[in-house]
Amino acid sequence: MSRRLLCAALFAAGFGLAAHAEEPLPSVEQVMSDHKEKISNQIETINYKRKRVVGANMGLDSQQAETFWPIYALYRNEMDGLNRETFQLLLEYGRAYGSGVVTNEDASKMIKMYKTLQIKRQILLNRYIDEVSEKMSSVVAMRFLQIEEQLDAVEMLETGQRIPLVGSSLNRM
Repeated sequence: MSRRLLCAALFAAGFGLAAHAEEPLPSVEQVMSDHKEKISNQIETINYKRKRVVGANMGLDSQQAETFWPIYALYRNEMDGLNRETFQLLLEYGRAYGSGVVTNEDASKMIKMYKTLQIKRQILLNRYIDEVSEKMSSVVAMRFLQIEEQLDAVEMLETGQRIPLVGSSLNRM
C-alpha cells in the first residue's frame, strides 16, 4: 500500500470523519463503494511505479522478459486483490480509531484479518517465486524475490509511520 492510498483510507474512514463525531461514520463497504474509482487508480499507479522499479533491477534479456512479464502481470493482478483487502483493513482501523474507541473485539478482529492477509501474501509470493524458478531459473527467481521483499519493506515502513498506535487513552472493552 502506498502512503497516498493509506492517507486516503484513513482520511475517508476516520480522521476526516472524526470531526463530525455526532454524525454516524459510514461503513467500510460504503467508503469502498464511494471511492472505488480512486482506489483503482491508486492501485494502477502503484503497479506502474513498482513495475518500473522491478524492470530496472531485474536485468532481463529480451527472451527472459518474454517469459517473466506475463508471470509478473498475473502476480500483481492477484496481489491487487490482497491490496484491496489491506485497504479494507486500514479503513476498519481508521473507522474504529476515528470513533475514539478501539475495543478488544475490534482489535481481535483486525489482528485476525492482518494475520490472514500476511499468510495469503506469503503464499502468493511463494507460488510465483516457484513459477519463475521453474520457467526461468532460480537466480532470476531469487532476484525477483529480493526486489519484491525490498519494495514491500519500503511500503510497510511508509505505511507504518502513518498509522497511529492504539493508545492507552482509548477505552478498552
